[in-house]
Amino acid sequence: MNLIGNSTVVIVGIVLVTSLGLLSAISRQTATADPINMKLVVDTTNAKIQDLNNNKQPDAGEFVSIVGTLYATGTENEIGKYRCFFSWGGWANTTEGVSVTPAIQVFDIKGNGTIVAVGDEPSMDAEGKLVDAAIAGGTGNYKSITGIAGLTEHKMEGTKVPFDVVLDIKWP
Repeated sequence: MNLIGNSTVVIVGIVLVTSLGLLSAISRQTATADPINMKLVVDTTNAKIQDLNNNKQPDAGEFVSIVGTLYATGTENEIGKYRCFFSWGGWANTTEGVSVTPAIQVFDIKGNGTIVAVGDEPSMDAEGKLVDAAIAGGTGNYKSITGIAGLTEHKMEGTKVPFDVVLDIKWP
């Protein structure tokens, strides 16, 4: 081969390698969500309330933390725990009129790590309505993820509130 032929081969090689690198980066950014479906049950008797004025009930502005149990959808197989931290009485309505509370939510999936969502958490008036929060990341198998955590609250059963959970995860 002559000098021009060798240069052409090198240029074509560089273009191919660069193109493959760009395609790989683009495909990672446009990866479709990989949804995880589960059931969440929160027992309201386990709520921890800041109770600044010692009146044994939550007041607007006091912080509350709740814990729930995560189950595989359609089973009673426990797959993890749920923790949520929010300000009582911080309710607001979304543009769709759904009553929500800004919160930090942690989905602790047994043996896999945690998924952290920041944003709206359904209030007691959001029964039957989907409420979304942004997945901010995670630990373990969920490092560097993003996506949407959707919770749909169902009718309270005694002291327990069931939710359907869909975690639409985007992998890095």
